[in-house]
Amino acid sequence: HLCTTCHQTSSAFASSNGMMKYFPAWSVLALCIPAAAAFTVFRRSIYYNADKLKDLTIIYAADAAAEINDHNNNCPPANVHQRNIVVLCQNVSQDVADGIFDVNNLLKGRIDVLARCITSALWVSNRVRTDTNLFLMLSPHNITIEVQGSCVRSLTPDERTMALYLQRTLWRCGKDKNNIQQKGVQELSSKMSTGSGPDSSFANNISKTPRSTYINPKSAPMSEEKRLRDMCKGRDAMIHRIRISHQGKSSLPGFILHQDDTLQSRLNKLESLSSGDGNGIWMLSENGDPLWEVLEDQQQKQSNCATKISTGQNKTTTTLIVGNQLGYSEDDEKLLIGSPSVREVSLGSLSLLTSQCITITHHYLDRHFEVE
Repeated sequence: HLCTTCHQTSSAFASSNGMMKYFPAWSVLALCIPAAAAFTVFRRSIYYNADKLKDLTIIYAADAAAEINDHNNNCPPANVHQRNIVVLCQNVSQDVADGIFDVNNLLKGRIDVLARCITSALWVSNRVRTDTNLFLMLSPHNITIEVQGSCVRSLTPDERTMALYLQRTLWRCGKDKNNIQQKGVQELSSKMSTGSGPDSSFANNISKTPRSTYINPKSAPMSEEKRLRDMCKGRDAMIHRIRISHQGKSSLPGFILHQDDTLQSRLNKLESLSSGDGNGIWMLSENGDPLWEVLEDQQQKQSNCATKISTGQNKTTTTLIVGNQLGYSEDDEKLLIGSPSVREVSLGSLSLLTSQCITITHHYLDRHFEVE
C-alpha cells in the first residue's frame, strides 16, 4: 500500500524533469520510515515494561488492603483450634534475607519452597485458613517471617505473588539498605579473588584445554573483569527495580518480620501457647510415631471432656515443625529432640516435600477436629 501511494503521488506531481518526477515519492518515504521505526520502538518499550507493571499492580493492591487493616497484632483467631506451622529454612543466602531476589526466577535462592509452604499452610479452596499461623525461620540470619492466616488480605495462591509479599516484608524491614549495593560488589569481588566465584576454575582449566581451543592467558583477566562487571550491573539493576517497587510502601497485613529470633526463643513462645492437653509440639521425622496413631490416642483422651470442647472452654493449639529441602541442621535436631515438649511424629518412611507434609498434616487435623 505504501508503494502504491508513493507511485500515485509521484504521478500526480510529475514534471518534465526526470529527477523531479520521483522527488515527491522519496519525500513521502522519508516521512513514513521514521514514523514506523518510532512506532516499533514504542511497542517494544510496552512489552519490556509489562512485568514491571504487573509487579506494581500487585503491590498497589496490597497497599489498598493494608490501609483497611494495618494492625497485624490485633487479629484474634477465628476458631477454637489454633495451628502453628514452623518451617526451618537452612542455608538461606544473605541476598534472600535482604529481600534481593528475582520474582521471575524463584529457583534461585529456593524462593519457590517458601512460596509453596505459604500456599499449603494457608490456602484451601476459595478461602484462607484463619486458624493457622506460619513461621518461616531463615537460618543462619535469625530472621522469622510470620504469616497470620486471620489477618492476610488480597492474598492469591500463585507463587509469584507469594514471592512479592515475602520480598516486600524482607525489604521493608531489612537493615542497611543504603549499603546493600556496595556490600554486594565487595562480596562478588572477594569471590573472584579467592577463586570461589563462577570463574574460579577458569585459570585451572587453561592447562587442560586442548591446543585447538587454547585461550591466550593474557585475555583471561579481562574475561573475569567483564564477568564481574556484568554481575554487578545486573545486581544493581535488580536492586534499583526492587527499591522503586517497595519504597515508601506500608507493611502488608498479616506479614510480620521478627529479627534476632532464635529457635530456642521461638520454642519458648510456642510452649507458652501450647494448651498442655497432649497436643504439644510435633517435629516431623521419618523415625517418629505415626501421626494417625497419635491422633487416635488424643481422640480417646478427649472423648471424656467433650462437654468442655463443645462449650468452647478448652482451646487447643497444635504446633508442627518441619524442615526445608535440606532437612534439619545438626544443632536444630539436637535442640528439638532434647526438648521435653517436642514429640517426633511421622507421615511414613518416605521423605516428602515440605509443602506436601504441611498439606497431609492439615488433612489429618481436619479429620480429627472436624473442621468444616
